[in-house]
Amino acid sequence: MGRFLASYLAGIIVIVGGWLGWTSADRVDEAVSASADLVVPGPSGDARAQGRVAPRADSDSSRALSIGGTEPSPPCGIRTPSSASGMNRVMARLDDQPMLRGGDHGGSVQLADGRRMFFYGDTVRDPTTVSPFMVRNSALVLDRGCLRPMDGQDGDAVIPDDSDNTGYWPMSMRAVEVPGGTRVRVITNRVQAVGPLEGDTLPDSPDAFRTLGSSMATFEVPTDRTPRFVGQTPLTPDTTDPRVPAWGAAMWEHDGTLYVFGTASNETKTTAGWSLHVARTSPDELADPDAWEYWDGNRWIPDAAGAARTDSSPLIPAEMGVSHVLSVFERAGSWYAVSKEGDFHGTSLAVWKAPEVTGPWTKHLVRPLKNSAGLRRYTPLAHPHFTLPSGRLLISWSEAPTDAGLYYTNPELYRSMFDEIRLP
Repeated sequence: MGRFLASYLAGIIVIVGGWLGWTSADRVDEAVSASADLVVPGPSGDARAQGRVAPRADSDSSRALSIGGTEPSPPCGIRTPSSASGMNRVMARLDDQPMLRGGDHGGSVQLADGRRMFFYGDTVRDPTTVSPFMVRNSALVLDRGCLRPMDGQDGDAVIPDDSDNTGYWPMSMRAVEVPGGTRVRVITNRVQAVGPLEGDTLPDSPDAFRTLGSSMATFEVPTDRTPRFVGQTPLTPDTTDPRVPAWGAAMWEHDGTLYVFGTASNETKTTAGWSLHVARTSPDELADPDAWEYWDGNRWIPDAAGAARTDSSPLIPAEMGVSHVLSVFERAGSWYAVSKEGDFHGTSLAVWKAPEVTGPWTKHLVRPLKNSAGLRRYTPLAHPHFTLPSGRLLISWSEAPTDAGLYYTNPELYRSMFDEIRLP
């Protein structure tokens, strides 16, 4: 996918994804010193003792991971970040990573050995040493304070493009501890360019690309070794109808049930935001949407299309609703959805809260969140597996310049930014 995107960057703005969103949340306390932002960890396995490990599940969880095709992860002497400001300093080290200078999305999971894995959408690399300049997705492992981007096959995206140039944007992800390491499932949005751009058409306009459906990619990460891409499979059929939920916009396991969330719009894709829908399944049946049950507003039914047709099926309505991709999770008996009210054109970071996954969901505006001149802020995501000394929730959002040339000269402008918020 980097091949057709590279041609776009010759004279126009880069694609910044199908999910356009928001800016920073509550400011980190200015009184926290730079030294307090970092703590010295024990060995990476110490995360188990702190109760922050990947869940044990999956139909093939008994199969030990092979280390074939992976390399040992070298020791890291850089301290582990424990705040948003510390995370921002760590991500500044992408300046030294030619394979991943900048990218959007930036969702993460915690691996069983205590490391964390981040996934990115459209990714720019060092144009002087790496080709193609942009690919559809990338990934990196954060080991304490060290960033280690994953190599894609033949230098391309870590989730390879199809032969027809269909690419894959990561949406949600789930890590499962298995013998020998972690298996990571990533639900992706299939995306395809619709042809060369003309005139003032922007790559993030409906005339530039189309999203087709959801797929699932699998990665295996042996303990203290590099990740390996295993393969991918389609989850939903191709469709360009925005009324059909994009399943996998968020995902969360609770009490042995896996909840998969989808977002949808109206027929003309003109709503200010996206509606939020939910399905449920057992963790073993994530790859089989025919086995899922879908909430129709009153009950769980096995018919995805039937649930989507009911007016009461959305948990959150589309008007001034959520972004195309978001975070939904459960904490201390309440459910939370973190996103931008009204998607890209909205101005506020919002947290929706509910006593049950099926609602009712109440919106809380956390703070103003706007694009600024020359810079877009979008795709807010939560990282609830991070435990911060402040007791707040670590969140991130994507930033992207509107000047195409800056992707080459200032890739640091095209990265996730971190902050901390208090949940309502």
